Amino acid sequence: MALTQHLIFGQYIDKKSLVHELDPRTKLLIVMAFMISALLLTTLVSYVLLALMVAAAIAISKIPPTYIIRGLKPVWLIVIITSVFHIFLTQGGEVLIQLGSVSIYEQGVLKAIAIAVRIILLLAMATLLTLTTKLSDLTSAIETLLSPLRRIGVPTQEIAMMMTLTIRFIPILLQETDKIMKAQRARGVDFASGNIVKRLLNFIPIIVPVLMLAFQKAESASQAIEARGYQPGMQRTQLRTLALQAIDFKALLVSGLFMSVLIALRM
Repeated sequence: MALTQHLIFGQYIDKKSLVHELDPRTKLLIVMAFMISALLLTTLVSYVLLALMVAAAIAISKIPPTYIIRGLKPVWLIVIITSVFHIFLTQGGEVLIQLGSVSIYEQGVLKAIAIAVRIILLLAMATLLTLTTKLSDLTSAIETLLSPLRRIGVPTQEIAMMMTLTIRFIPILLQETDKIMKAQRARGVDFASGNIVKRLLNFIPIIVPVLMLAFQKAESASQAIEARGYQPGMQRTQLRTLALQAIDFKALLVSGLFMSVLIALRM
């Protein structure tokens, strides 16, 4: 199965929706507030409200939910491993299952569920941000929000550039990795059979070409940027000037009230 089949993060889907019309700075601030809330909240009601917020945002954006689900598939293994660790390592509450010397506690199960839900909601919201925001707009938004840090010498332009280039290169590198894996399969390499050690060894012939391609892509991008006259630290003009509209203030107000309710529920 192609690696890029489930790759959604970093892609942009053009739709006519209220979420697409929002200023990218507004969307970034809302996502940041959402992530902070997801990391701080612990009650069941708060998680339900966060899930409803994600569902509402997806519905308003007119992005098919299948895109979000496909974007979450590559991280299911991380979610499962993290949950298993919490199940077996977290103690507290009643003992639900006794497996010899290993005990599974009530708090461990609840913690595992909370962590899994938290990761899924965070990734769903981050994926929705990239699906509804162009990379150029995202770069401008990050640079604008970080602009106050210029006074203390922080290279905000370079940071914004690196973040957006990283997002842009994820699908490119996965596409190249998929091509290399297909070429290795044509030579008889089987990535699905054998024990875990053998499978890991089969990936060694892929790592070196992928690293070489990554360096080549980085060099090409660097030359392209230099050819366009980009110089770090120089003041640049924007083709599209960001400007907050009435809908942005309404979205920030509604999101702020929603987050305030969540924080009140935690207290």
